[in-house]
Amino acid sequence: MKNYVVAISLLLVLLAGCSEKQESSALQQLPLDLQAGKLLAEANCIGCHGLDGRGTKDDIPNLAAQKEAYLLKVFQSYDHGKRTRSSGDLMEIAEELTPAELRNALGYYASLPPLANPGAHSGRYSYYDLGEVLSKACVSCHGSDGNPTQAGMPRLAGQHPQYLAKAMRSYQDGIRMMPSMHGKLTNLSQADLENVALFFALQAPKPAPSQASNPYEGKQFTYDCTECHGSKGSSKDAAIPNLAGQDADYLNTMIKAYRDKVRDHGQMHVLIGELKDSEIDKIAIFFASEQPEPVTFMQPESIYSLVQKCARCHTPETTSPDMLAPKLDGQNRSYLINALRLYRDGERGSSAMHRMSTIYGEATIEGIAGYYSAQAAK
Repeated sequence: MKNYVVAISLLLVLLAGCSEKQESSALQQLPLDLQAGKLLAEANCIGCHGLDGRGTKDDIPNLAAQKEAYLLKVFQSYDHGKRTRSSGDLMEIAEELTPAELRNALGYYASLPPLANPGAHSGRYSYYDLGEVLSKACVSCHGSDGNPTQAGMPRLAGQHPQYLAKAMRSYQDGIRMMPSMHGKLTNLSQADLENVALFFALQAPKPAPSQASNPYEGKQFTYDCTECHGSKGSSKDAAIPNLAGQDADYLNTMIKAYRDKVRDHGQMHVLIGELKDSEIDKIAIFFASEQPEPVTFMQPESIYSLVQKCARCHTPETTSPDMLAPKLDGQNRSYLINALRLYRDGERGSSAMHRMSTIYGEATIEGIAGYYSAQAAK
């Protein structure tokens, strides 16, 4: 017993000067007592991780059958104060357990069999297909392909997806007031909005018919419009809508709504605040008569392609101390979504994860999380 206490004391001294990776490796050299680990789990961990290693809530990770070296590294990061934002004060237990207790508790969870997958989510994720399904609510006004057949409705086909997602969010949040739009969008997540936006953005735009005898009469009044919307109504800015080929009645109504401050936009109020109705009529006809240019944008990488990249580090077989990454198969979907957001937004420390995820939208994050949560845990 005396020799054991001395060994622990020496180990603690060594740990003070080691990296977290070295610390986790050193902890694994301690004797493992699974029964003691089970008792520690019952006393300290089951409220969040259960005795079987399954997170008691969707945003809490499963620990069963996880790599022990990885678990030890993560708990050391809590002990060092490097992981605090995602779990708050709940992980203070990492500071209270002795090295031997930490090894036993985490060794117990790592020794558990993989959890059965509840199978609540499909591993298949297609941005386009999901967007097409969700777009059915838009058909009655905007057409099945985003090209409306009735006057006064905006064309969604060929608009930039970033603008479409932002516009839908504005209706959803009540920034743009239109009860019918708010009702259709209320239950859609940000990922849903991104998928719908991508679906419509990839549709070929069909210009609205124009009966104007002299459509270019309004060009003289568009000087303040072209800097943002382009000289012919096709914007180069992903966050600004294209006006070319839009329905003239719709453009007329919207421009007047901005002028009269019915629709909020400070810059638009200033630029068009002095326009007369007759001038707005001509501006609308001019832009409606122009041919829309196809938008160019980088489509999100397929989920299948992304998980192939993830597999370089996140494989059950990896045992290298330089690749201490967690197993992801069968992990809680909500937890994975939250973790990816934290890495993307720089709120959880990992420069490699941040670099890879910084361009991920919500649809991509949900797609990756859905894929892994649908896999059988190993």
